Amino acid sequence: MPGRSGDIAERAAKLGISERLFTLLTARGIGEEEIPAFLRPSLSALTPPGDIPGMTEAAARLRRAVNAGEKILVFGDYDCDGICAVCLLMLALRGRADVSYFIPNRLTDGYGMSMGALRSIVAERRPDLVVTVDCGITAAPEVEYLKSEGIDVIVTDHHEPQDSIPDCIVVDPKTDRKCFSDYCGAGVALQLVRALFGEEYRRYLDICALATVADVVPLRGDNRIIAAHGIAAHNASPRKGLKMLAGDKLTSQDIMFRVAPRINAAGRLGSASKVADLFLEEDYFLLKTLTEELERDNARRQEVCEQVVSEAKAMLRGTDFSDTHIIVLHSPHWEAGVLGIAAARLTEDFLCPAVLLTGEGSEYKGSARSVEGVNIFRVLSEFSDRFTSFGGHAQAAGLTVKAEEYEEFVRDITAYIAENFAVDTFMPHPRRDMSLTPDTDFLAFARELELLEPTGYGNPRPVFGLSSDEMRFKRVGFGPHVKYASGDLELMGFSRYEWLLAAGKSGISADFGMETAVFRNRLYAQGVLKEASLTSAGMDDKDALMLSLGQLKFAGKFTPEEVSAEEVRRLLSRPFGTAIVVFDRSEYDRLCERLPEARRLPVFLSVTRRAAPVDQVIVAPSADFDFGYFSDVVIAGRALTEGYLKHIAESAGRCVSFGAEPPQAEKVSDDELRHIYSAYAAAARTGARYVSPEALTADIAARAGVSVYTAGVSALVLSELGLISVSDRGMISVSGTKTDLSRSVVYSNVRR
Repeated sequence: MPGRSGDIAERAAKLGISERLFTLLTARGIGEEEIPAFLRPSLSALTPPGDIPGMTEAAARLRRAVNAGEKILVFGDYDCDGICAVCLLMLALRGRADVSYFIPNRLTDGYGMSMGALRSIVAERRPDLVVTVDCGITAAPEVEYLKSEGIDVIVTDHHEPQDSIPDCIVVDPKTDRKCFSDYCGAGVALQLVRALFGEEYRRYLDICALATVADVVPLRGDNRIIAAHGIAAHNASPRKGLKMLAGDKLTSQDIMFRVAPRINAAGRLGSASKVADLFLEEDYFLLKTLTEELERDNARRQEVCEQVVSEAKAMLRGTDFSDTHIIVLHSPHWEAGVLGIAAARLTEDFLCPAVLLTGEGSEYKGSARSVEGVNIFRVLSEFSDRFTSFGGHAQAAGLTVKAEEYEEFVRDITAYIAENFAVDTFMPHPRRDMSLTPDTDFLAFARELELLEPTGYGNPRPVFGLSSDEMRFKRVGFGPHVKYASGDLELMGFSRYEWLLAAGKSGISADFGMETAVFRNRLYAQGVLKEASLTSAGMDDKDALMLSLGQLKFAGKFTPEEVSAEEVRRLLSRPFGTAIVVFDRSEYDRLCERLPEARRLPVFLSVTRRAAPVDQVIVAPSADFDFGYFSDVVIAGRALTEGYLKHIAESAGRCVSFGAEPPQAEKVSDDELRHIYSAYAAAARTGARYVSPEALTADIAARAGVSVYTAGVSALVLSELGLISVSDRGMISVSGTKTDLSRSVVYSNVRR
């Protein structure tokens, strides 16, 4: 449609942007007339605070308290949003009023306005007015308690209201949604400061921007304005504490992945009150101590979270994901503070909502996260009679379940999800904003994409697709990272994309984010892989064989039952639960000849990015490929050992054969092993340093006069016995300790 394309180009030119950026913005639902304001957000476009329900009354009551010298207490939440909301309101009132704050301890006080915390506040501080930030919309009984003690309450919140709203002044834009309503808690608090003190609110934009990005509210409308100007304010003149934690310059990505996790870590593991000093104090030594402590808290939080995710995944092995599309798990040993992060990890990995609970006794407390297309707040609302507390929004929620009803809750919510959501909701849906071609001016486009910042939820960094039969990745250093470079574009694949080295002449489809980068005074477009898949299976059989060597690490015997093509078709009639395994390209081609339906399945080489057991073909699976979430694994090629087949059978629900040939591995002699060991020793003596594992194996094979396969297998034997090791810098170490070769499982599988 040449006319249409020309029309778009003309409209884009009038706005001073490229046709690509125009198409990207309009595809995101940004109207043509909205584009200038979106690309250049202005503070003058912020919603007037008086448009927010309850704001005028709240400002009047708070102003009266300030003028009368009443004791004011700001009650917040223990996450990044709640802490920021407390601090910006404290900074605005400090010096003007008798004001203090309270941030609950997650472990002793729990979430929100708990009765225990309020009784302590009444006994020890006796405020005249309590102002909540980022909490309180569901605290009707707690507000009644404060009122019974003669204490006035103003609730400012941004969470979803429920049936009973507190009987006090309430400022929550979600109570009527007649104006912008997607603020975070700090955003509502900022508007309260604006209603009280006018333009002074600008002083706190940096704190509010941090909360806005961290709390994963949509970066549209007021939120985009706040985030853009707040980040710019930090970069122009950073606060001392935030500078020590985050550095001079900050982006929305820095907030999401580096700053917010460190602030949240303290609250997740106990008391978040200390974090307020990051914004409220100026003493260098206090701030230095605090930032170091936050680093330690974050490291511990990561460790605890990894343990929860690992245990949860172990509990999920054997689940029939063809029938189950929500994860609900409980363990009395889990740390409550990390369950939200852990649930988010499981949601991403398994492509379905996740609810994780902990605790003993009469109640289980936890967090839920969800996928696009499943509003977890609405789903959980169907079971609110099972909860003693509950709150949240479309993608995240917190809940406390009655222990006696837990089993019924798991059964009923699993059935509810199955009955009310199509299976397609839980299939992989790569988020690709736009497909690019190899002749794209990547650098010019990457520079223009800077206009989209700040990016985050509601305005994510765009993901671009590039498909080519000519894309070849090379290893970066001696590690598992890979890179593709062509013209002014470089694509980086970290850790899980090592398999691309063996893709050979396969067609590759890559999805990536893109930004500008500078290295040695060269400006170029850099992309980081988010997804990669094969569009055609053109890997070299020798490369596939080298990927398969990990099979040699398994001992035992197992012969899978042979099944018919009709049985495999029956398995593939459901979208989840079946993996078909082949070990090289020729086996894949043969599979597709015998079973044409296999051509429609996604093809993975060595590994997959997610644990979700979507029906797939896996070529040359790595030794640590996890079959534990598959109901059926169909072997359609020749494995190297029966031990590997036994490993699959023990991991998956069932392991069967569809024309599989008996396992067979090429043998290695003791003489060849000795030659390989001598070659490693000689290389170690010279201090040789190798740029990649492939270069090392090729050199050792040449020195010993053997094939690359023999060198690779021998290296496994020698490494297993501790006779050789290779550093991540490509340096060889050799041990002269005598050992019994029969101790090696690999050796027992290949000895001649």
